Amino acid sequence: MPSSQYEVGTMGSESIPKQIYLSIRFIFQFIYCLLFRDLPRVLFLKRKSVEDQIVAITGGARGIGRGLARRFAISERAIVCILDINEIEGCRTAAEINNDGGRAHFFQCDVSDPQSLRACAKRIYASPELGKVDILICDAAVLRLGQLLNMSDDDFRITMNVNVLGYIFTIRSFLAEMINRNKGQVVAIGSICSYYGEYLGSAYCTSKFAIRGLMESLQMELDEMNKNGVCVTTIYPYFIDTPLITEKKMEPFSTFYDVIPLDECIEEMTDAILKERLSYFIPQKLALLCTFLKCCATKNVIPMARRVFNFRYAPKTQFEEPPTSINIKQ
Repeated sequence: MPSSQYEVGTMGSESIPKQIYLSIRFIFQFIYCLLFRDLPRVLFLKRKSVEDQIVAITGGARGIGRGLARRFAISERAIVCILDINEIEGCRTAAEINNDGGRAHFFQCDVSDPQSLRACAKRIYASPELGKVDILICDAAVLRLGQLLNMSDDDFRITMNVNVLGYIFTIRSFLAEMINRNKGQVVAIGSICSYYGEYLGSAYCTSKFAIRGLMESLQMELDEMNKNGVCVTTIYPYFIDTPLITEKKMEPFSTFYDVIPLDECIEEMTDAILKERLSYFIPQKLALLCTFLKCCATKNVIPMARRVFNFRYAPKTQFEEPPTSINIKQ
């Protein structure tokens, strides 16, 4: 609820009678919103057109970012801005898109450096062909795996700088212009690791948990400001066949879930973005695992579920053995 409904300068809670009244009122409002507003919206969602609109993608040189850049530029006829620290791959991706009939521009920037991002945003806004960003997709990420005590301080620092601060700095660089227009969409690529911590994932899972909190907080801020024209979308995929996985020589495995082909993932992500989904899991059956089962998590349920679903990144023979002594890397 908007804060204006509460008295300013008071602490504590409402009286018991008012709590009872508000609880009953909440139940009826919840049922109404679910049945008559949200459910019809989900059932009859239509893809919006983004032809000639500006889509900016961080980490757009390779992997998921590259796939999204190609899909939006070629299939959806949008103008794509590829933001990446890798100039060679970024220029190559932009050139390929332009040669295939799309429209793409490359902007070199470091998402962990707010000044670099602000300079990039100024260049986009100053461009006669661009001038704004309609959809901002935060995808740039690094993957550092290892046991908590065996990873270096830099492993954690780099992961947080790129995966967490990179998203924050990116959104801060482009959000104000969207708010001023009351129009736009902010998209964050999360992960199944946004809901579940896993062995060897103390750095990566921490960063992905943070993204979920960031996007939920951003949604509340926009609601408080009554900026309903700016929407947020967070996507939570399972393991995808991308360079982020293959270059680490990882072999993700699960009893029930297969590694997702990149093209299939890009298609689902694009559909979720164009339908302005608040959150979206890939595959969709992950929603049950990540939301409802998580609510039932207990000390014994989680280890049992791990054995049943058998999530792992590589063959067990390649796993790090639990440490027999403590040796913290600096």
